[in-house]
Amino acid sequence: MSIDLHLHSENSDGTDSPESIIEKAIEIQLEAISITDHEYLTNVPTSENIEIIKGVEVSVSWEKLEKSNPYAGIHLLLYFVEEKSPVNSFLEEIRILKNIRNYEIIENLQNEGLDINKSELSNFKTQVPGRPHIASILKDKGHVSSINEAFIKYLGNGKIGDSRSHQPNIEKIINLAQESKCLVFLAHPHTLMSNDKYSKKENWINDSFFELVKELSEFGINGLEATYSSYSKNVTNQISEVAKKLNLLECGGSDYHGDIKPNINLGYGYENTPIKVPYEFLNDMKEKHGQKIGSLIMRLIQK
Repeated sequence: MSIDLHLHSENSDGTDSPESIIEKAIEIQLEAISITDHEYLTNVPTSENIEIIKGVEVSVSWEKLEKSNPYAGIHLLLYFVEEKSPVNSFLEEIRILKNIRNYEIIENLQNEGLDINKSELSNFKTQVPGRPHIASILKDKGHVSSINEAFIKYLGNGKIGDSRSHQPNIEKIINLAQESKCLVFLAHPHTLMSNDKYSKKENWINDSFFELVKELSEFGINGLEATYSSYSKNVTNQISEVAKKLNLLECGGSDYHGDIKPNINLGYGYENTPIKVPYEFLNDMKEKHGQKIGSLIMRLIQK
């Protein structure tokens, strides 16, 4: 039995409906899931057969990281997000800026002589168009052979299609998440150490990585995504050690997107073996979240 707390639906850059994801998760006997669409809180139907945690993934800007490594990126997973919360209200602003960013990327690609038009983004069933949709257009028009190649050549961090104008400052999102009583986790930590091939550097869990995570913990993140679909057991263990040293929680997930990432299956991880994210991780998260809610109640009582 396991959990998968990093999934994407058709509401962002996945291809499955939320209902389909739930059905698949129940079929493979997952105990709990979180649909963490990009910058959009998906209204997930409840189910008696599986536990569902409300979540969102947000791309953020960290000036220090961008200056030291233009190919790096940082995404945050927010858990226990409520519809009527400060952080969810702010997500709408990000989505507006993201649409403007999409047009900037397309204009940059047009200036490179690529045949692509802004109107083509409306062909996708999504609440939040993004780079994967632009990559899909490039693939369909024969400019690249795969989504991955589109990112390597054009859309990855540091490439011609790299525009982060929509991304909010990391400390702003963490502060809003704290105000909203959410938990904040660093998603796929290897992207802190990405290289120009849009992949992680060799031996990336090093002193530099530790210092970056330490600074993030000082900002207020609650944990690390230690288990991930491309991480071996050895890598997961190393991230787990970093988390323990910094008194951070752990979570894990597949980063399932459906057909757009065909090599990643829901509930599966390294070398297509069943992902093993223990339910105990979620218990720890619930305990931490309960402490946040408890402190809020105490403050309200004291007023």
